[in-house]
Amino acid sequence: MAVSSLATMPATSSHTRGALWALGSSTAYSWSSVLGKQLQDDLPTPSLLLWRFGIATCALWLVLVAWRRRGGPDPADAPRRTTLALGAMFGLLVLLGFFAIERLEVSIYIVIVYTYPAFVVIGSSILGVRAGAWTWVALALVMVGVALTVPELLGLTDGEGQQGIDSVGVALTVLQAVVFAAYMILSSRVLPARLDGLVTAAWTTLGAALVLAPIALVDGVEAPEAGNVWRLALFGLVPTLLSSVCFFRALRHLRPGVVAMFLTLEVALAMVWSVLVLDEVVSGWHWLGASVVVAGVLVAQWASLREARAEAAEAVPVGV
Repeated sequence: MAVSSLATMPATSSHTRGALWALGSSTAYSWSSVLGKQLQDDLPTPSLLLWRFGIATCALWLVLVAWRRRGGPDPADAPRRTTLALGAMFGLLVLLGFFAIERLEVSIYIVIVYTYPAFVVIGSSILGVRAGAWTWVALALVMVGVALTVPELLGLTDGEGQQGIDSVGVALTVLQAVVFAAYMILSSRVLPARLDGLVTAAWTTLGAALVLAPIALVDGVEAPEAGNVWRLALFGLVPTLLSSVCFFRALRHLRPGVVAMFLTLEVALAMVWSVLVLDEVVSGWHWLGASVVVAGVLVAQWASLREARAEAAEAVPVGV
């Protein structure tokens, strides 16, 4: 019994680190809605995204080169084609999201795009990583919570009513959710476990910048107004650079389905920032939805840790 307990300690420690990295990723990324909203009136989407990933790429490589000189990881050890391809995939899915939200009301977009944890769990199950019963319970809680954060769509609050839903916008949002799920599953499967998240983020942000550059050039790259330069810098450093590093480090410790559910905390956190920064009014239904999302994430983490402990205990030879 004592041996089993000791054997589960590394699993517990690893999952705790993974949970903290995932929380860091969702917290950093939740600022994208606030900063993006403030910048969208200043820059067209292709230019905004090119600046975003360009700033993140330059900063990441500066840090990586400095770290390498002090004995840090060698970026050349990364599978460059794989990480660049993943980055291009991420850049395109972010672009999809911006195009989708131009056609849909934000409430509809949120409900559709945050179905991606379901696609991650289902996709992982198809590929042989079966989810336990409590993981499905956690997923259900997260989905219900996300829906409750848009009570106007569910008819729970008085609103102006939804206008005709753009089918192209819906299709783009569903495609974005599916592509993001595939991105998470692929990242967890094709990236070496030894690869540090900072190295992975450096290559993937470069891939995103490279795929967005020709799109922005065709559209015409625009510079931000002087008053928005600091916001644009934050947009590149917090919800892009910091979020990416934390995301890839989380995937080293947690299954992609659990990481996906952690990332839905972005909805709850974005509400907090919208109140504090944008002075928006949030109803009780919104807070209830955010609370249910948090509850679902906690259940997901508990279920993941429980499964890891069980697997670690089974791996211990009998009688040792």
